[in-house]
Amino acid sequence: MAHQEVIFGAPGQIYTLRHDTSDRVCYMPGVLLAIRKVLGLKNLVYGLEKLL
Repeated sequence: MAHQEVIFGAPGQIYTLRHDTSDRVCYMPGVLLAIRKVLGLKNLVYGLEKLL
């Protein structure tokens, strides 16, 4: 479904952060949260940090 990977490194070392999904159902809690928050907005909001 989706794969994200972030790689940090320095000489002689690598740190890898990986996230995989196998089904769309894992996104539903975030979708429902966004719908609930957006319905209560009165103005334009720029950036997700104001909704979280």
